[in-house]
Amino acid sequence: MGELIDFNKLEEAAEKLVREGNYRDATKIYLFMADGDPSLDGGYLGTKLGECYEAMGDLHAAKYWHGRAVEENPEVRTSSAEALHRLRDVNIDDIVR
Repeated sequence: MGELIDFNKLEEAAEKLVREGNYRDATKIYLFMADGDPSLDGGYLGTKLGECYEAMGDLHAAKYWHGRAVEENPEVRTSSAEALHRLRDVNIDDIVR
């Protein structure tokens, strides 16, 4: 207990999982890293989560996380802004009619 967590090691592990196509476990690492970080590391973690969720086909979650990334750092998170444009038609209209 009390052991410091090396976020660089976590990032390396998550990136390896992404390269292997294991987005679900990569997402678990990114969520762990984002827990308690209101800025999501300048939007970086929001972008990574958005990419993972989009790769898994969970477009609602992808849109949410890309939106969070853009909120935190709109000038830098251009890939998330592009994703939001790409996901602009993702909505809940069919659920709440």
